[in-house]
Amino acid sequence: MQRKVLNLFLAISAMMMVSVHAVAADVDVPEDELAQETVYPIFDNPVSLKNRNIKDFKTMDVGVFGGLALTEPIQSTTKFGLAASYHFNEVHSLGFSYAKNNTGLSRDAQGLKDDFGLDYSRAPSLDYTLMADYNFKLFYGKLSITKDTVMNTSIYLSGSGGIVKYSHKSYPAVAVGIGEKFYFDNHWALKLDLKFFANNAPIPFKANALRTGVNGSPVDPVPSYTSFDERLTYTTNLEIGLNYLF
Repeated sequence: MQRKVLNLFLAISAMMMVSVHAVAADVDVPEDELAQETVYPIFDNPVSLKNRNIKDFKTMDVGVFGGLALTEPIQSTTKFGLAASYHFNEVHSLGFSYAKNNTGLSRDAQGLKDDFGLDYSRAPSLDYTLMADYNFKLFYGKLSITKDTVMNTSIYLSGSGGIVKYSHKSYPAVAVGIGEKFYFDNHWALKLDLKFFANNAPIPFKANALRTGVNGSPVDPVPSYTSFDERLTYTTNLEIGLNYLF
């Protein structure tokens, strides 16, 4: 019985091998019927995005913002400002921003004044910044907050040029950055910007000019603003604002 089963299995295997060989046999196809090049599909009206909620084509937006100088060791690190921009299309926009710096010293500089009598408010401080601002919009999409809540968002690169005004003098400045807008609806948006500034500025560290006599230290004469050296400085700013799109 086992021998008959073995013979039957061998016979079926042989038939299957013959069938596979027959299927794999070469088929002659005329050369002129073979594809000679790669062809990609062409669509008449390619559309990358339908039903765009945020219409920022030939529109204008205005906003208010607050900023924080992340790398400023001496002067006040906060500022408040206004911004407006015109959107030429869904990629490019151009506008301006004005930021007024708060007066006073940073927490560390105030500690040096209280404990050691080093008064850095004698040095020139940043008064305001006025910049022309170009934005290149990289990405527009939707962000799912909850199961039933979706926000539109836009990510962009920015390049700016303008002036920074100190207590006694103005300096040209440039800045580059990256930002993102989170739209609550078709008009209102939360705006986040991270910007890197480069400009000449007075250096607040000056010998025999800052001591006020605390703890028995000598009292230095108050220096003139023009006596402070200048050099190219770099600062990093984080800005948070609220914008309205018309």
